[in-house]
Amino acid sequence: MRSPDQRENMHSPDHRQSMRSPEGKWKNDKHQQNNRQDTNSRQSQHEAKKEARNRDRKHTDERNGTGGKQLARPKKNTENFNPCHEPPEMRILFAPPGRPTYNRAYSSRDVVIVADLFGEETDLTIYNNLLHELEESGVPDHQLWQSWHGDSHVIADDKRKWKEYSPTFMMILDKLKSYFNMDVKATRLNWYRDTSEWKPFHHDAAAMKPDKARTQNFTVGVSFGVERDAAFEHADTKTVISMPQPNGTVYTFGKDVNILWRHGILQVPPERQSQQGRISIIAWGWIPQMEL
Repeated sequence: MRSPDQRENMHSPDHRQSMRSPEGKWKNDKHQQNNRQDTNSRQSQHEAKKEARNRDRKHTDERNGTGGKQLARPKKNTENFNPCHEPPEMRILFAPPGRPTYNRAYSSRDVVIVADLFGEETDLTIYNNLLHELEESGVPDHQLWQSWHGDSHVIADDKRKWKEYSPTFMMILDKLKSYFNMDVKATRLNWYRDTSEWKPFHHDAAAMKPDKARTQNFTVGVSFGVERDAAFEHADTKTVISMPQPNGTVYTFGKDVNILWRHGILQVPPERQSQQGRISIIAWGWIPQMEL
């Protein structure tokens, strides 16, 4: 960088006269040539570093089994500087731990996750008790378990009165009612016998049937057993987001989420499948709900 004196001398008559002379012109040409060489050298170094980074990424992708595919980088880090006041398509909240009830106002676009309502993640007592009580209900397996959603998993048939023999199921239901101050209208017990079983993306009935919508604006599900991913697929864009559900985890969603998104349980890829099972208990009903 030139000093103030150097910059001032560049505009002096003597300096301008020297630039007009053959010797001054030669010095200026030589200076410009050196600058071009420096620029070309820096560009070459930059290109060499860029190629090295690309080789490193390619080797990393090959090690990770991604086949060298890379996400397209965005062209701009900011596209729009106007504030947005539209309601979000989904709002995800995590319930504060250790509270006996969910005491926050619930919106129609909320998804709430509760991690500690049913004890420790590593304690499989509830899962094992549910299976044991269903086995001891006196209902034959071929009558108790019904294939569901295109043979993707099985559900316990409510017509078989098995709930009368499952105090654990009733305890879970009572706890969900109390925690969310919920008027329960219907329930279901799903059993995913291993991790190859899954649930396709779907809307709950209240999104499709006006009679259900009049009494059901809220879905709650609780998972017991092996961790699986509950996922949402946007009804229009098909964008998918997923939320792992460890043993004992509760997730819920409001009425607009049920319309804007479908939900399901992702199938575990074949190379990672296991014989571990999962039970989910679903309740549909009504809670006070605000519009965003």
